[in-house]
Amino acid sequence: MRQVYPHLSHMWRIGPAAAPYDAMHLLMQNVAPLLWKLFAGKVPVEGVANEDYVLSPATVAMIGREIVAARRTVPMSQARSLRNIDHQFRSFKAVDWMYWLVSTAQVQLAGRIPDIYFELLMALCKAFRVLFRPGGLSAPELTVVETRLRRFEHLYYTNVSRGTYQRLPLCRSIIAAVLDIVPSVRASGPVWASWQFPAERKIGELGKLIHSHSHPSANLASAVTRRVQAELITSFGETYALAEWTKATGKERRREGAPQGSVVLPAGVSGQEWRWTVTLLPPRALAAPLVGPELTAMRVALASEGVTELPPTILAMKYFRLRLTNGTIAGSKTFGSESARHRRRNYLLRINSKEKRRRRDGRVVEVPVSTYGALLHYILVHIDGRPLAFAYVAPVKSGQDGAGRSGYPAQRFRIDCFLSADGVRYYAPAGAMDAAVGTLERDGVHFVLFDREPFSDER
Repeated sequence: MRQVYPHLSHMWRIGPAAAPYDAMHLLMQNVAPLLWKLFAGKVPVEGVANEDYVLSPATVAMIGREIVAARRTVPMSQARSLRNIDHQFRSFKAVDWMYWLVSTAQVQLAGRIPDIYFELLMALCKAFRVLFRPGGLSAPELTVVETRLRRFEHLYYTNVSRGTYQRLPLCRSIIAAVLDIVPSVRASGPVWASWQFPAERKIGELGKLIHSHSHPSANLASAVTRRVQAELITSFGETYALAEWTKATGKERRREGAPQGSVVLPAGVSGQEWRWTVTLLPPRALAAPLVGPELTAMRVALASEGVTELPPTILAMKYFRLRLTNGTIAGSKTFGSESARHRRRNYLLRINSKEKRRRRDGRVVEVPVSTYGALLHYILVHIDGRPLAFAYVAPVKSGQDGAGRSGYPAQRFRIDCFLSADGVRYYAPAGAMDAAVGTLERDGVHFVLFDREPFSDER
C-alpha cells in the first residue's frame, strides 16, 4: 500500500488520527456477531461445525428462549434488545449486540463452553464495558483496555484460528483490527466521538423528506430549511417571547425537570452521612397511617436515622415511582403469585449498603456492599418538620443470606445471582437506591445482568 500510494506518506505518519476507527461498527456489527455464530455452530470448518466450542442445537434453542423470557424482568430500555438470538440474530442491530456483549452473553455461555473460550469472551466483554461509556477514559483505564484486547486477540488466534491452513477462514482481519482501537482512541478521543451511527440515523431521516422524484435535491433542501426554521422559531419563541408564543399557539412552554406533583428532596448531610437528591414522582396515594409490618419496619428505619421520640401514629404519603440520581425511573408494583418470576421490570434495584466487619487487629469497620431488592412502594414522612423518603424493599434471597443478613446475592460463574425476591421486607433510605437492574433466569436461578450506561434516551 505504501508503494502504490507514495504521495500519501504523510497520512501514514499521522497514523490513526487521520482516519479514526469506528469501534462501534467493528465490535458490534462484526466481532460480536462472529463470536455468536462461532459458538452457535454457524461457521463450519471444512464443511462441519463440530469444534469443542460449538454449542448443541438444543442448547442454542434454550438460550433463545431464555432471552425472550428475560424481557419481562429487565428495565424497559433494555427489553427491546432481548430477542430470540437463535432465530433473529441476522436482524440484530448494533444496540442489540451491545447489550448481548455487555450483559447477556456472560450469563448465556457461562458453563456451556470450555473455560478457555469463556475467558476469551470475558476479555472482550470487560474491555467493551470500559470502552463504551458515555464519559471519557483515563490513561490507566485505557491501558487496562489495551491489555484485555490483546488477551482476546491472543486467545482467538491461539485457540480458534490455530494457525493452520484448514482453519484459514477463521483468520479474520476484524480480530486483528481490534488491536487498533486503543491507538485510535489515544489519537482521536473516546470511541463515541468518531462512530458513524448518529450520521446514519440523520441520513435515514432525510429520505422521508423527499417528496419529488424529478427534483429530489431541491426538494430535500427546501424541506430541511423549513424544518430548521421551525425549530429555530419555536426555540426563540419559548425562550425570549413566552407570552407572545403562548398567545399565538395556545400552548404553554414545555416543562423541564420533575413533572408537576413530584417531591424533590435536595442533596445534603443528614447526621454523619451524605444524602443524594431524591425525586418522588406522581401519582401518589392519600396520606394514611402505617399499620402492621409496615409500621414496625418504619420504626426501625427511623431509629436508624437517629429519631428517638416517635409518635404513636405515623402518617405517610405513598409514591410508586422514583427518579434515581442517574436519571433512571424506578417503579414499584404490588406483588402477586408470579412476582418472583415476572414482575421486576424497573422494580429490582441495586442498593448501596454497608456492613460492619471485624479486622484481624480487632477493629470494627464499615465496608460498602451492594445488595438487591424488589421495590414495593416509596414513602414520604415528616418528622419534626424534616421530610424523609424511604423505599419499601423485599430483599432477594440467596445462599448468602444468614442471621441479620438479607439481600446479598450469591455468586455463580462470578455473576451475582439469587433464587427469589421475597425476603423479610424493610424500609431503606430512598437515596440508597443505586440502579435498576435486569435478570436472566437459568435453571431456576436469577442472574443479575450488567447494567450499561445509556448514551441517550434513544439508545
